Amino acid sequence: MDSKEFGLVAAQQLFQIEDIHYGFWDIDEKKDLASWKKAQLKHTQFLFKYINKFIVDKNNSKLLDVGCGIGVTTKKLLDDGFYADGLVPYKWMADYAKNITSKYLKNNKTNIYECKFEDFPLNTNNQKYDLIFFSESYQYVNMKKSFDMIEKILSKNGTVIIFDFFKRDNIEGESPLGGGHSIGSFYNLLKKYNYNINEDIDVTENLSPNLKLVNDIIIDRLIPFSKTLDQFLYSRNKYMYRLIKWIMRKRINKLQFKYSESRNEENFIKYKTYRLIVLSKN
Repeated sequence: MDSKEFGLVAAQQLFQIEDIHYGFWDIDEKKDLASWKKAQLKHTQFLFKYINKFIVDKNNSKLLDVGCGIGVTTKKLLDDGFYADGLVPYKWMADYAKNITSKYLKNNKTNIYECKFEDFPLNTNNQKYDLIFFSESYQYVNMKKSFDMIEKILSKNGTVIIFDFFKRDNIEGESPLGGGHSIGSFYNLLKKYNYNINEDIDVTENLSPNLKLVNDIIIDRLIPFSKTLDQFLYSRNKYMYRLIKWIMRKRINKLQFKYSESRNEENFIKYKTYRLIVLSKN
């Protein structure tokens, strides 16, 4: 089991969820760990609402789930009667996705591609997609290269859905939260590639409680436990402990930054904008 797989399994067990993506809460809804799984389902339902809105003919349409992870959303689409392919750059994720969608692979209702979106295998896939969507995966692609690829594989009247967060522009102070493309740069790119915006829905406040809940687990529980474990390991063999700490220092510093208390709900709302954006070609 590699570190990425370990991280996924650990998160699934800690939060008792089947897949790793944000939860979606109504503004006046109680936000706690007990409701996280339900909130994740609402996240998927919100996305599917717009997939169904723009794809009305399941039997003659093809979808591409970019950054499909372990294939949970792809499988739900297939179970709902869609023809849907998945794409993910990590072998272990692709293998997992192939396993849970195996009956659809046998019936040629899906393919799982192991590559980056920018490297999509055009020579082996002549299929044009009627809908291409990015669910919490657009932040990882190169914006210009992604639209260059979309131009090649999107059908003439096709639709693109992006459900992810972006960086707000011209906000005072340095964001303690990484990730996301500039929302202004994204809008400028749409003009260059001549896309219409059919929907642009800001759901930042519906998604921001995830930051608080993650902190509840990591800061209030895992960090105190890690400090106790740290002291125990030091007491057992301080020389080996110091060597391991030195070797792992860069990763430890990165984790300490990533899970600092400043990565909170308020800063997420201030520096990020989580949106569902639906695009079509002019």
